[in-house]
Amino acid sequence: MEGVPELVPGGVLPAPAERWTPGALELVPATARRAATWYRDHLQPESTYRSPGRKRLIPDFVASFPPDALLVNLGSGDTDFGPHVMNMDIGRFEHVDVVGVAEHLPFVDASFDGVVVQAVLEHVEDAETVLSEAARVLKPGGSILIEVPFMQGYHAAPNDYRRYTEHGLRAAVEAHGLTVDASGVAVGPASAMAWVATEFLALLLSGRSATGYRLARLATRWVAAPLKYADRWLDRHPMAYTVASGVWVRASRRLP
Repeated sequence: MEGVPELVPGGVLPAPAERWTPGALELVPATARRAATWYRDHLQPESTYRSPGRKRLIPDFVASFPPDALLVNLGSGDTDFGPHVMNMDIGRFEHVDVVGVAEHLPFVDASFDGVVVQAVLEHVEDAETVLSEAARVLKPGGSILIEVPFMQGYHAAPNDYRRYTEHGLRAAVEAHGLTVDASGVAVGPASAMAWVATEFLALLLSGRSATGYRLARLATRWVAAPLKYADRWLDRHPMAYTVASGVWVRASRRLP
């Protein structure tokens, strides 16, 4: 997108780990690649399900700030949470305001009233630096919302490095001087089961072939998909955090 500043140290963005990407798109002939991409983006079932309450997690966080507050959404992708949220990503997605990397945020200290970090920490090589940078640009009295995967299969965007339990995420945030205000399940255990079942069945049916696995997964995703809808009630189970697909933490930077 023209007009979007690219503020990256050295001008080099992270490269995808292509040999680890398990998709089947590269197996499709070039003449059918456009149709296959459309199928992937519009018809292929999602790996996870968010109940209505969980879908409100970030919008409610954004709405909790006064109208004149400024927030930043790190690793925003194609999301857009309103005019008071600046979107930053390594890719030039539709709503991105700044192209940059989370390990080197191109903002001065205490720039934002709020920070959103959704599904980012698993994809960066140095998560500790990202947390440090997020805390640095947060104003005293400001809040940060972080969501990460726990029980999810490998998904590189552009890479995939780690997972967190709810307690592990709380500890990681507190280690950077932030105070945890709340935490919980972002995506429930049924979604975790659907994702694992998709991968397991694809492996089981693949005949120990990488190509067979990629093709089988196109079908096993549909077979396992109905399981995820049990999260309509399971994501509120008091023990859901033990095998949740994703977890979240809201923390704040205390006033001096």
